[in-house]
Amino acid sequence: MKLTFRHFLRSSRRFVFENIMDLEHVCIVHRRWFQNLRVRVQRPDYVEYRLTGLFYGLRQQVLARGGPVGPDHYWYEFITAVARMRVDGTLDGEDGNLTQTEIITFEFAAVLAPIMWLLRPLFVHQKRDILAADTALLEREYVLDQSGFQRNESRTPRVIIYGGNGFFGRIVVEELLRHTTARIEIASRTAHKVKYPGFESRLQFIESDLQDLGSVQRVIAGGDLVIVTAGPFQGMPVTALQACIAEGVPYIDVADDRDFVCRAYALAESKTIPNGMVVLIGCSVVPGLTSLLTRFAQATVPRILQAKICISPGTKHPRGPGSFACLLSTVGKQFTAPAGGKETSVVGWTKPERVSFPAPMGDRTCYRVVDIADHFIQPRYFGTETVEFRIGSELRALNMMLSAVRRIRQALKIPVGWLIPIGRTLIHVAAPFGSSAGGLMVEITGYAGEERRSETWCVFSPDGGERIPSIPAAIAANMVLQKAIRGTGIVSLPDWITRDQLVAELAARGIRVAVRSGAGEWRTVGEGTKR
Repeated sequence: MKLTFRHFLRSSRRFVFENIMDLEHVCIVHRRWFQNLRVRVQRPDYVEYRLTGLFYGLRQQVLARGGPVGPDHYWYEFITAVARMRVDGTLDGEDGNLTQTEIITFEFAAVLAPIMWLLRPLFVHQKRDILAADTALLEREYVLDQSGFQRNESRTPRVIIYGGNGFFGRIVVEELLRHTTARIEIASRTAHKVKYPGFESRLQFIESDLQDLGSVQRVIAGGDLVIVTAGPFQGMPVTALQACIAEGVPYIDVADDRDFVCRAYALAESKTIPNGMVVLIGCSVVPGLTSLLTRFAQATVPRILQAKICISPGTKHPRGPGSFACLLSTVGKQFTAPAGGKETSVVGWTKPERVSFPAPMGDRTCYRVVDIADHFIQPRYFGTETVEFRIGSELRALNMMLSAVRRIRQALKIPVGWLIPIGRTLIHVAAPFGSSAGGLMVEITGYAGEERRSETWCVFSPDGGERIPSIPAAIAANMVLQKAIRGTGIVSLPDWITRDQLVAELAARGIRVAVRSGAGEWRTVGEGTKR
């Protein structure tokens, strides 16, 4: 089945081709017919994207692609589960007096022919509506151009966030939308769309797989910053960092896994980093915030022997599957951690310890779990001999259930993939009984001369504690865009922001910082605090 449309167009070839290749207008000018656009490929000569078609109320997923063919011809096509529609376009005449011809060829199974012919009037009406809207836009642009109007296309920073539609990624996106003028491109395998009311014009959703280096390189080319918030980091390739080094694009990730961080450091140290490209690896709670808090404690404890890290997240807002995969990856499994300068075996979700957070969090029981990046970062930057990481819920029942999961996994050798639905179910069941108070605590023990000392730092929030892991990356991203973090190569995690700057940034987001010496009382750190 073929349809031919020919009409007069008072516009220019330049605007016609811009209209074909510009994806931002599709779901705005044609919102009656299309929504939820996700970019796959966008080059000057070719575009490919997915979107949701709304054919008279019939929702269907559509793959669209196309591009120019010389100065007077172009093509594009829409592919659905039941049909392919190809458009071959031609422009005749002089600019300002164009004739636009589009021949549409439909391909579908023979059995559908009667239905498609019955729907023919609806296709014609849809196409005329689309052409009318495009024509009105193109002719307005041409009139403005002929009147001498100059388009002011000021360049805004372009930030690509892998996993920006996940739990922690969404928070990073929200932060950057509020605190920067950057255009945000959210990249993921499925480009699942997340709504940010009022910021639609600054967002784009892109399909890209971190397992595919070529896909990543295409997406980040020409970017100003790449942030990886996808998870879990266990087993994740370092393709984003590879691509950033090749393109000279600054890089931030929120990696918490020791193996990933080790591989990322090894890659960055083995390559020639383009001048001015900064690399922040692990810019999250662990090892990002823990490294900063350890540096703060080093003013009191110059020679560090031991770092005990405890996290107690609120349970009111369940995390995404990546977070559960990270947590459950070592439940009931052995891993190693530094102890006395040597690697010692630990079984995940064992060795419970009662720890005391500042009010209103109070006392909580935390368990050894996860081979975190601090097992690498602490010895590297501080020479720490013993690193212990624990995590625990505010709900005793949830801790006990996870202990049961550990025993079951040890007995039955259950793969981690089977545990993720179980873990998520437990958390969702517990969520109504929990709070959103959460925090991170780092207890540093060592010596000042011959004197043994201990100092504990805590970052916490009575409400919205689930935001804390995303905040360091958001702060760092803003600083990178403002050129407040300079240099080339790996940025030292303990030193990229001063104590006063960090405290102020956290306070602006309702997050508190407290410190105590030994077993003393917690003291709030803030403006006017002298050390």
